[in-house]
Amino acid sequence: MPDTANHFAFALVCLGMVLTPGPNMIYLISRSLSQGPKAGLISLGGVACGFLFYVVSAAFGITALLLAVPFAYDALRIAGALYLLWL
Repeated sequence: MPDTANHFAFALVCLGMVLTPGPNMIYLISRSLSQGPKAGLISLGGVACGFLFYVVSAAFGITALLLAVPFAYDALRIAGALYLLWL
């Protein structure tokens, strides 16, 4: 069982990763500035759903499957692109 120092170090690393600006943060800021806070909150919900999907995929091993079988990754990628075009 990890001790308190390990939990504290892990929490600091997680905080640093969350606070580091990246593509999601740039997207949220640009939407909020150009279209208002409501659009920013809707975009935040979409980004949060994407993170949740990734976490659930990792928990059920789907991420490992996609890394092991490149065709599965390509199929998922193409299906996602077709879905976005359909929207």
